[in-house]
Amino acid sequence: RRGRRRRGACPLRGSLAEAMAVSPARSASPELAVAAAQDAAPTLVRLLVEKLARVWHGEDRGRAPIADTEAQIAAARLVTRGYLRRRAPDEIEAVLATLDEPSLDLIQALFKGEALSLHQFVESIVQTGTYDSDRIVAFIGGIVDLFLEIQRSQSERASLGQARMTMNWAQLMNHFIESPEISMFEGSEGGILGTKVASSTDKQPSVARNNFVDRAKHQSCGIDKIYWNAYVDTLVTVEGNESINFFSPHAPGLDAPRAVLTPQLGRYAYDYEDKPLYHVHAVAWDEEMQDVVALLSNRMLIMWRLRNREKCQWQQKRELRFAATRHESRGLEKGPQWDLRLLVIDKETGLDVHAKKKPDHETEAAMRRDLGEIRLAEEAAVQLDIWWNSHLKVWLTTDDKGQLCMWNLRVIEGAWMEAYLTPTKVLWGYHTKLVTSHLELNKNKFTTISLDRSVILWDHRNLGAPEMKLHGGGAHTAAVLSQAYMSRFNSLITVGCEKKIFVWTIDSTAYRGTKGKLSGHQANLVRVSAGHRVFFTLDEAFTGILWDGSSLASLQTVSCATFVPRHCTCLPEHGTICLSGRRLNFVEGNEVAAEKLGRPLTKEQQANALNKAKEGACLKDSAAPRQCTLSLNRGSLLSATEVEVRLHSRGNPAMSRAIFNAAEGETISTFAASDRLSWVVFGTSKGAIHFLKYRSGFSLKVYPGRREGEEWQGGGGGAGASAAEGAGGTGGGEAPDRPLQKGRGQKPGG
Repeated sequence: RRGRRRRGACPLRGSLAEAMAVSPARSASPELAVAAAQDAAPTLVRLLVEKLARVWHGEDRGRAPIADTEAQIAAARLVTRGYLRRRAPDEIEAVLATLDEPSLDLIQALFKGEALSLHQFVESIVQTGTYDSDRIVAFIGGIVDLFLEIQRSQSERASLGQARMTMNWAQLMNHFIESPEISMFEGSEGGILGTKVASSTDKQPSVARNNFVDRAKHQSCGIDKIYWNAYVDTLVTVEGNESINFFSPHAPGLDAPRAVLTPQLGRYAYDYEDKPLYHVHAVAWDEEMQDVVALLSNRMLIMWRLRNREKCQWQQKRELRFAATRHESRGLEKGPQWDLRLLVIDKETGLDVHAKKKPDHETEAAMRRDLGEIRLAEEAAVQLDIWWNSHLKVWLTTDDKGQLCMWNLRVIEGAWMEAYLTPTKVLWGYHTKLVTSHLELNKNKFTTISLDRSVILWDHRNLGAPEMKLHGGGAHTAAVLSQAYMSRFNSLITVGCEKKIFVWTIDSTAYRGTKGKLSGHQANLVRVSAGHRVFFTLDEAFTGILWDGSSLASLQTVSCATFVPRHCTCLPEHGTICLSGRRLNFVEGNEVAAEKLGRPLTKEQQANALNKAKEGACLKDSAAPRQCTLSLNRGSLLSATEVEVRLHSRGNPAMSRAIFNAAEGETISTFAASDRLSWVVFGTSKGAIHFLKYRSGFSLKVYPGRREGEEWQGGGGGAGASAAEGAGGTGGGEAPDRPLQKGRGQKPGG
């Protein structure tokens, strides 16, 4: 950021001096000059400028605050007209958008459990260095507005005995929670204009089990791993046997896999009963070369290439085997004890095609020593999982100690004359246990999670060391099992052997902090899978929860105990979620959930959406105005029409954002605002009453009105009529013929 401070430089000097040098007589009208001459007391901005200049140069370091100066700041007036035309103060939203999690940590440390005055609060935010040094005066004006807004909107949250015109940490945090500016952590859709506004009724996304029936024979005890291959439109499963299965996700179901890939190997891979002596550990897919690679338990790597996409036909292309040799400088430097390599083997014999015959052993002891070394080398060469990194163009494998090796198998295309292939990069010593997942976030970054409770962020451009390691100190307290990334919101979701869901903010530049820790599961989590706008989590008790990626709110809880799933996989192209255990089961989203999962709209849905957008635009343009109110304290302008309530910018009223949108078929019938109470209240044509925070639009209280399809009932229908009916009254139709009872404080006939 441009506003990060540099040692020896004082960004306050030029801008603040410029602001202090502004003379009302030179830049304002004669009337304002007369008013300034009558009130010669320095303004609040001038006093804060002088205070911050002394703090910057260290003149106040170690000294107690001057009582006269503090009294002047407390009594000073916020007069901005002298420089408003030259440099308007920033909006509160612009100030909040500059604060990230490290800045909030620094501000929290300055609070020290006490309430801060205005100048202390301004100083704490300026010390974070997140401002634009060319706009320091406008930035300070925005901070002052933020302080005063919190004073007005969070006055009821002041602690007992808190001094007047001070602010505690709880008030600041609660303002962040209520303000839509918190969406600055929501990625490309974040910001002021991308925030979801309040509405009287919203159609909620939900999922339900569809009519898909899995009648295929699954030979093993269950599905160990499952992958979604969008290019071939199939689900790829690893079921603890010697084969890879490709299943079609289309209803009404299936009787057999679409394709089965079994490695074609020689007699060395089978016993005397022709049963395989191996099983498949993991599978990975290279979409660019259209290759599928299977990692086997006998240290072999088998590669197939796609031949026919429609028929899902494959051809076995290459057979490789992992081997290990002792590191030459073992004991002299800290590093791995074994060097891994890939050998090209003969498919029929299973032997290295470039191997040289070894001399016979002279003694039995030498033979035993060599056999022991071979056994240790074979154990060190065992790899347990494999992934494809599309940006680095390499395959990643891992062992039980967390070592990651990167392999470039494209160099062996055609005639390969070398004796073996070595990894292009070895990431050793960062994970200490098995790596459970690798995930690409963008073109420069990827993450790995492990059983050692850590989440590591890597940068493609510098693989010498991790960019960030999330371990301890508020991170996972148990093994991390699964992860998912939502690029739309820059959110990385990780789950492990605990009941909390961790959401981290990682954009294309750097790690930005923890976005949230979600609670809702009653058992330890096992899997997470993400669509475009929602994600799904699954726990050991076979309970799944659908979450909103923007607000991190729980949308729906699904009980999956009837089909006992072990994995959940989102299929964005189909708008469904696959829950796999012993068999494949699917839950399908409604129209809203399917769109949030990522299913493209049909032509009919696109036409309906376009028509609704046009109708909505015409309705907003032609909606009758209800009220337009200006806050004398805030300087904010609110406008209300029949269909929406908007907050306008002070510097440019043409810039605005909606803080409430009426539902379809409902209009705003009455509107009122209270600047002193810091909220607005309005009623709708269906009888609903909404109380919102004045500036943020945060919903304080909503009294719902008539529901869709419900008719008005005479005699105080609705809740009152139901209560009357339960008490033996008529409850509907015409009002009962009896006198009205006076309520507390009600005047006769009122």
